[in-house]
Amino acid sequence: MSKQPDWYHFQETICNHFNSIGARAQTNVTVQGTRTSHDIDIFVRTKFLGQDITWVVEAKKWNHKVNKLHVLALRTIVTDIGADKGFIISEKGFQSGAVEAASDSNILLTTLSDLKNQTKHYIQDEILKTYNKRLILLENRYWSHSKKIRQQYGLRGKSGTSL
Repeated sequence: MSKQPDWYHFQETICNHFNSIGARAQTNVTVQGTRTSHDIDIFVRTKFLGQDITWVVEAKKWNHKVNKLHVLALRTIVTDIGADKGFIISEKGFQSGAVEAASDSNILLTTLSDLKNQTKHYIQDEILKTYNKRLILLENRYWSHSKKIRQQYGLRGKSGTSL
């Protein structure tokens, strides 16, 4: 049984995080751009206000900081495929040139823990949405039965009592 490399687990963890906040994320996707095709670490699709949103995520499980050239390369890919945003996620951080290249652009440089902290309310929202859907389903099932059936199954107290 072969052990997967650390970068693979890092990439899958990031992908799972995006899926957990309600987006659709896939790893190791080839996307055709205007000029050429691109191998994407994590390709994310979601909707906001009814509009499709596409993100490109590069997972960098490296022993050194990400440099400016990687930011410029991601900016080119994001533009070529028409994505809305690009992310570079690195645990070792970013060189000053990388930070400068990403400023005032649609590229976000972050660590996985910072991304999780910034998006934790989305996970909570997704959990609440799931509970709300379940509640609506249960209410519909409850009210679809007659009063007699609800009493028979102990879902409603006898007249004059509350349950």
